[in-house]
Amino acid sequence: MRRVYIGTAIVLCLTVFAVLFVPGVDDFVEQTFQRYLGRAAR
Repeated sequence: MRRVYIGTAIVLCLTVFAVLFVPGVDDFVEQTFQRYLGRAAR
């Protein structure tokens, strides 16, 4: 279970750094989250 938390933290940090430093990634991340939250809201 601890590996799941560590893996989630690593993915979250990589996502934050990618959004901050790589142009265009923020749009992709936003679309992905909107797609996921749209499905969860139904």
